[in-house]
Amino acid sequence: MSYVSAQHDRMLAGLIIPCSVVAVDLAAGMVRVSDGAGWTSAWVRWHSQAAGKARHWRAPSLGEQGALISPSGEPAQGTFIPGLYGNAGAQPDNRDHVEVWRFDDGGSLVYDWQAKSYSINLPSGTVTIQVGGSSAVITDSSITGKASTISLTGQITLNGDVQINGASLKHNGVNVGSTHTHSGVVPGGGSTAVPH
Repeated sequence: MSYVSAQHDRMLAGLIIPCSVVAVDLAAGMVRVSDGAGWTSAWVRWHSQAAGKARHWRAPSLGEQGALISPSGEPAQGTFIPGLYGNAGAQPDNRDHVEVWRFDDGGSLVYDWQAKSYSINLPSGTVTIQVGGSSAVITDSSITGKASTISLTGQITLNGDVQINGASLKHNGVNVGSTHTHSGVVPGGGSTAVPH
């Protein structure tokens, strides 16, 4: 075989290499991959879901399977595309109407568009939603909402003690808090006038 033919064959063999992650450089956003037969790549970039005005981050896991794509046939110039199911991670679901993320700690994100259901599940910890100065924080033991104005519409049921800290408590625009007063107070079983 001539040198040119050998180079041609080598470049063709380097176009797509099934491999798995053997090292991750988080600061540089690069990985080294191996074909499992003794060859290990140089540091190469991995493919993300988005890298423009919208950007996505999810570092490949050690042992995660994927493919090194090298359009030039030079693996050192390639890009690793992670995400082939295998020994490092089996498919997290088998339904055609869901998008699922399952994490190593047992957490999950599941959107089921048939059931119109989106589930966020954390085994423990904190979920925070922040919009400007407003926030909602959910932990194992509490839910805290913070905003300059909170409006609720609909029937509300509270089970448990209620603690209110504020200058007034109003019902239909009338203060019924700790500082309100009544007129028409008479001894015995009579009723007072409405609160002031």
